[in-house]
Amino acid sequence: MHCKERGDHMAESKDIILVGGFHEIVELAEQCACTIAGIIDTMDADTFMGYPVLGTDADAPALFSRYGRVPLILTPDAPVVRQRLAAQYAKIGWKFATLIHPRAMVSRSARLGQGVVVQYGANISAGATIENIVKINTYANIMHDSSVGDFTTIAPNAVILGRVKIGQLCYIGANATILPDKCVGDGALVGAAAIVTRDVSAGSRVAGNPARELK
Repeated sequence: MHCKERGDHMAESKDIILVGGFHEIVELAEQCACTIAGIIDTMDADTFMGYPVLGTDADAPALFSRYGRVPLILTPDAPVVRQRLAAQYAKIGWKFATLIHPRAMVSRSARLGQGVVVQYGANISAGATIENIVKINTYANIMHDSSVGDFTTIAPNAVILGRVKIGQLCYIGANATILPDKCVGDGALVGAAAIVTRDVSAGSRVAGNPARELK
């Protein structure tokens, strides 16, 4: 019941189109009681998991004339790919839906942008801000007053503690922990199981416990 065109916490069932055939997001949409009108993908098939393949990214302008009222979900995991697709489809005129699994926990004081995907068991705590086209995977934990920038991916079981600021286009690996009050700069990558004890500079890659920059 959490299929939304905007991040307004108003639950309503609606049609969506998936950009990218990804089993996990198909199942999430079904669990959110959304109707998948179709999938845009390069796969050489007419259907995927029972849903019609409408065409490829190159067909998007033509598809908009028929499906332009149906919002999109961008399924790729890589932040830069979602950024590229968002720019392409927004220029055509498409809007982006937000999917929140019914067994995710989202505080009523949290703020979510458009195109956000929140998967099973994730927690978004009080005062948190999630910007546009962010992907929050299973059992990720975004604690109070933290913020996550556009297009960032938070992998499964990552823990973002209080008042953390994560920039745009970041990737926070599975089981990583970012301690309170730390900043992660735009485009940074935090490796799986890393423990971030100090700020991470923009564009850097860190890993380990405590997390250190990879050369």
